[in-house]
Amino acid sequence: MYKLFRWYNQNRFKIWTGIIVIIFVIVMIHLLNNFIREENQEKKLDKKETTSNVVSYHNESKSIISGGEVSNQYKNSFGKLIDEFYTYCINHQPEQAYELLSSEMKELRYHTESLFKKLYYEERFQGNKQYSFQSWSNGNGIYIYIVKIFDDMLATGKSSNKYIEDYITVVSEEDEYKLNIDGYIGKERIGKRANNELLNVEVSMKERYTNYEIYTFKIKNNTYDTILLDTRKYANTICLLDERKNRFSALLYENKEEDFELYPQEAKTVKIKFNVVYRNNLKIKEIYFNDITKEGNEERESLMIEL
Repeated sequence: MYKLFRWYNQNRFKIWTGIIVIIFVIVMIHLLNNFIREENQEKKLDKKETTSNVVSYHNESKSIISGGEVSNQYKNSFGKLIDEFYTYCINHQPEQAYELLSSEMKELRYHTESLFKKLYYEERFQGNKQYSFQSWSNGNGIYIYIVKIFDDMLATGKSSNKYIEDYITVVSEEDEYKLNIDGYIGKERIGKRANNELLNVEVSMKERYTNYEIYTFKIKNNTYDTILLDTRKYANTICLLDERKNRFSALLYENKEEDFELYPQEAKTVKIKFNVVYRNNLKIKEIYFNDITKEGNEERESLMIEL
């Protein structure tokens, strides 16, 4: 015990200096967290104006791409829905979030809650997260928001500029609003047809995403020869044209070779992705297949489908 007191007397200045420094650091961290928390609350109040206890999503409704803003008729309902979905996610309640997805979204990608949890929730909401959202585009009855998901600095004690970005679309379904997520906007039935001596082709549907479109084609081989829809030897042979003759190429690397091979009299359904970034004023007018051949024959045929 004597040695302990002696060591303390010899080092008490260093010991108390260290204790004071530790207390100072703890107090500063506490004050900084309080300051950040108050600042975040002020920002939330700034962006969500409150009148008569009703939240008004004013800043979130200003559209980045299309200009203007979501109308007063919709902005509060849409903002509340988005807040509800992502609050469930950051509070680790994926089952409740799943119920806010559209039937189309569930049918297309997330058939079950467990699939949604694995492919969407777990990839984005591990740990403590926060989010922000802003109208990205509105027009022609399509309302798209951009969402940023980032670490909660108050919980982690770390600041970072990294975030996960997503695009979501609000859709009407059975007198209520639901969400399409993961960049999916919606699908449109087309039903346009064209044919030549080799093929009958119907464009049955397209699925729209913010960064691409996927077209579904029903194709029938009219001959008793094997037909290649595309040889893959040339570039831009399957493409879309808009009303200004701008060309949007097919991303053929995402298809298998057998997708473009039709045996004699065979009929099949093929999906083809096109490099089309969404714009609310974009009008696709034509689809071209410029490299149709009979197997073993170098002569190339073309087919145009007018939309």
